[in-house]
Amino acid sequence: MAGRREWLRGLAGMALLAALPAQAWGGKPEEKLLERYPWLRPWVEQDGLDEGRLQALLGNLAPDRRVLALMDRQAESLPYHAYRGRVLNDQRIRKGRRMLERHRATLTRVMERYPASPEVVVALWGVESDFGAGQGEFNVLRTLFTLAAHYPRRAEFFREQLREFLLWCREEGWDPRQPKGSYAGALGQVQMMPGTLRKHAVDFNQDGKRDVVRDVGDALASIASFLHGHDWRPRGRMAQPMPDTPEVTKAFADFPKIRKPWREWRAMAIPWPSDAPEPDPEESLALIALEEPQGLRYYMTFSNFWVITQWNRSSRFAMVVHEFSLALRT
Repeated sequence: MAGRREWLRGLAGMALLAALPAQAWGGKPEEKLLERYPWLRPWVEQDGLDEGRLQALLGNLAPDRRVLALMDRQAESLPYHAYRGRVLNDQRIRKGRRMLERHRATLTRVMERYPASPEVVVALWGVESDFGAGQGEFNVLRTLFTLAAHYPRRAEFFREQLREFLLWCREEGWDPRQPKGSYAGALGQVQMMPGTLRKHAVDFNQDGKRDVVRDVGDALASIASFLHGHDWRPRGRMAQPMPDTPEVTKAFADFPKIRKPWREWRAMAIPWPSDAPEPDPEESLALIALEEPQGLRYYMTFSNFWVITQWNRSSRFAMVVHEFSLALRT
């Protein structure tokens, strides 16, 4: 039902956007860009971006109505079993295993520099871009400008991402008008947002370019760099299925997705599965619930799960990555 509501809301949004007159998308023709969008001014004054260049790049750029419609119909809003069905299947798992073996030597060298987990790196690569085959069809400049100027709910975030994208292009020598990406502005085989790229992307082959679009080594190292930079534990766990008991149900209702030491969860009489090692009393855990056809399924999640949610805030996304990585180990 929730998925259908999102779908209907997306259709309504598309109809509303289509009905808007052309002048609703921008300012007066004679109005300068920095007058129309004063939030751009610090980029000129503090970051040294050229005002004339910004005017040329953005002044006549029409917002992408399709981007605005898609932002409210993201796959991660589906029930977990439906989302998993879209993302994870036998074909993708087989391809992931081939990629893991094909790039084993590169991954070994990557792990020496950025200790992480090869299967998780490959799972993220597969979920985000189908191992580089699906990097997105949307013009990144137009997408980020659309969301920065015409998506009030998250305008501040996307304004910062547009700024980071322009700075990234300056640093890497890219023409900002050329890159393609997702409908949210994520880039390359890693599908990172520009701010994340600037912080975590790696020139692993040392050719002077952080080429996350064409170079597999740079892409894999950039993913591992992100994980390592968020304190990934290479031998740590991600999630433990929990029994559906009244104590677990009540604890989730009282403390959904809240991280607490295991000793505090244990004090609520939550049973730990007998076939799994019990966490250290001080280990920080969060209890989540995901939708399966038969009802909610509960999991206690560890710090590595939290790291994945720093990549994508969705618990559904993090669990798909976890399940994918487990499938790659067998």
